Amino acid sequence: MQVQETRLLTVIDGKDSVRWNRLLAGFSNTDIYFSHEYFMSALLLDEGEAMLFVFENADGKIAYPVIKRTIANESDLELYDITTPYGYGGPLISCSGNEQALLAEFRKEFGAYCQRHHIVSEFARFHPLLGNQQGFENDMQISHVSDTVAIDLQQDGDLLSRIPGKNRNMIRKAMKNNIEIKEISSEDYLEEFILMYYDTMRRNNATRYYFFTEDYFRKTIRLFGPDLHFFGAFLEGKMIASTLVLSHGKFIHYHLSGSLMQYRNLGANNLLLFKIAEWGQARGAEAFHLGGGYSGQDDSLYRFKKTFTQDTPLEFHIGKKIHNPALYQMLCFEKQKDESSAYFPLYRA
Repeated sequence: MQVQETRLLTVIDGKDSVRWNRLLAGFSNTDIYFSHEYFMSALLLDEGEAMLFVFENADGKIAYPVIKRTIANESDLELYDITTPYGYGGPLISCSGNEQALLAEFRKEFGAYCQRHHIVSEFARFHPLLGNQQGFENDMQISHVSDTVAIDLQQDGDLLSRIPGKNRNMIRKAMKNNIEIKEISSEDYLEEFILMYYDTMRRNNATRYYFFTEDYFRKTIRLFGPDLHFFGAFLEGKMIASTLVLSHGKFIHYHLSGSLMQYRNLGANNLLLFKIAEWGQARGAEAFHLGGGYSGQDDSLYRFKKTFTQDTPLEFHIGKKIHNPALYQMLCFEKQKDESSAYFPLYRA
């Protein structure tokens, strides 16, 4: 369903996948994280309702997909908040005039919508490859919380020669160890991948949230269809590492992975990601986004990803906005939350 909220602002219901994706296709920088499929996958794990805000004026257009969540409260008021799903998102922007004016008028219209529809707060995870937090500093609290890593697939020269020496040596070691990398069928290897993934999560002390069920994996595979790809690293016919990547538009994204501990010194993971980068380069992708670490720049996952490029890391930003301060304070008081906490929104801490 499409609702013309005002002359400039339209809201697309999450049930309308065709209109959602058709509107996003009008943006040159669209990505998997904005797609209807990604939002439906996110809602397999978290509560809420997917919505796509579309704003258009003489200076350009903006698409802002979000999840609207109900806020339980003692007064039984109809209250909501807005968030972007786990991963990367924020607004897609296509400017044909004054970008500052475009962003300012969009935020004015969006803020008025939030007031009319009892939306108390807004939390956005911006997209490191797009840098789409720029211009929102005047209306949101923007914070640089961590860095992510991307391999530029458009640079001239041999891809392997651009990878720093130690990692390059591990890739060559894996080749000498006869590690074979191939794209695999999710149907044939899913159960094996899940066991490997769980083992990897346990080794890295991941929280319970990341132990996705087999049902979640199967539904996600169906949702993403041709935009989801499995790759495996094999030694003498045995899969010893595997990575799931998402591809759509200009970018490829490292999504989930697993490996067998006893083979970690063979360089299988190094060769696996390198071969995926080569695969992406052959498809004309601009970048292979490896993402960040489990807990920031200091953990082993981030340090491993950083060995694939000498380029400057990308900045990952989040945005916070309290649209109704009085109701926000009421909710925090009801739930007896410590206001010194940095969690946002605090009433969900």
